[in-house]
Amino acid sequence: MRRDLMLMEAILGQLLQSPDPQMTASGIAQRLNVEAAIARHHLHLLLDKGLVQEIEAGVWRLSNQGHDYLEGSPDQAMSLARPR
Repeated sequence: MRRDLMLMEAILGQLLQSPDPQMTASGIAQRLNVEAAIARHHLHLLLDKGLVQEIEAGVWRLSNQGHDYLEGSPDQAMSLARPR
């Protein structure tokens, strides 16, 4: 499966905008209209970068580093494709 950076950004956005601090992978998939397996794969890629945490099986939250990533100024913006 190929990595979709736009989907990764959209997942981060969903976690940030959610009124609940945690979301299930299936809930994220449903909101973004993608298959649950694809959402889980991309959540694990975001986990690799430290931007999300799986707090229990299938339940995810935005990490402090994820908040920092999303709140960075345009000058500080880093692509998900580049190492931090």
